Amino acid sequence: MKNLVQTLLLSSVAALFASCNSSTSGPESFREPISYTPDGKCTIDMSKYKTQEQLDSLRTFCDTIFVRSVVNIYKDTVYDDTVITVNKKYTSFIYFDRYTEKNDTLTQPTAEKSGDSGPCGSVPIYCNLDSSDTQKTFSCIQASVCYMYDLDASSAKTVVVSLPDMYYDSTVIVVSKSVCSQPGYRCVRDTVFHDAFHTTLRTIVRDTTFLNYGPTAWTDYVPAINAPAFDTATFRKALDTLDTQKPIFGIDTLFSGYTITVDGLPNWASNNTKCTTVDSSRICIYKDILRPISMLTTYPTLYNKKPFYLWNNLESPLEKDTLITWKLKYSYYNGHSFKGNSGSLEITTLFKGI
Repeated sequence: MKNLVQTLLLSSVAALFASCNSSTSGPESFREPISYTPDGKCTIDMSKYKTQEQLDSLRTFCDTIFVRSVVNIYKDTVYDDTVITVNKKYTSFIYFDRYTEKNDTLTQPTAEKSGDSGPCGSVPIYCNLDSSDTQKTFSCIQASVCYMYDLDASSAKTVVVSLPDMYYDSTVIVVSKSVCSQPGYRCVRDTVFHDAFHTTLRTIVRDTTFLNYGPTAWTDYVPAINAPAFDTATFRKALDTLDTQKPIFGIDTLFSGYTITVDGLPNWASNNTKCTTVDSSRICIYKDILRPISMLTTYPTLYNKKPFYLWNNLESPLEKDTLITWKLKYSYYNGHSFKGNSGSLEITTLFKGI
């Protein structure tokens, strides 16, 4: 009897649960959450546009909208074709720097004519080759000024592009990373691996003329630039003691390509232009004049040595030895800019009297 009652009770409970399940069954009452699948119906691309209506439509059956971004990783790059975009001509040569006493190499675009300028960092150079002598030589000129942008309007190309009519739609929503923090959205990133990335190699061909080095060198001549370092030791030694009984104080060994001026000497000892007659010979001493700075950089640069004198303007030699401290200034502007192209020496000279 007891077992029969338990059986009837359990049957009643089972029937009750069956009745409840039958009354609430259907898709609206229960559903499993949709998990993320690439390109699934609840997945949208972060790089594409969606309207608010489209997003609302996804909301009706997606508990979570997955915003997907893709990272492509390629094991290798394969160039299916090679395209030469520009064929540039360059000139390259070795030159000697007199100041540093070292060789250096210059490689620049080839200029069509002397004085052509160009963008900073890529100013072209124009070289004139001379094979008239026993040794082939060359001289090159490069503009000392450059510009930041292409100012040659004649070479500019104008491209006209027809754009489609644009309109503004306020319903368009740009999906971005900001949605990741909003309820109902989840940002995911997929990494896709590929064997190779296929593309076209676009390259610039350099046609370089090597003037004085390499297997195709035109000559072995090496141009020189700048001036050597100013010979301070030689000048100090030669100007240590001077003889006031001689027209140029006995100076006959000083030569330099630098422009030299003096400061602190009396009027009877100067290097200004002065002409006089000595033993029926006319002697003139000329003070070098600073030349305007050229707007062109040349290879080689000139370095012509000139004699340096102090002219003796005394009517008669000094009666006794006189010690004078003065300043000799030197400068060199007929070449490239280099540290040491100007300076001064403080010199103490003993002018010997009778």
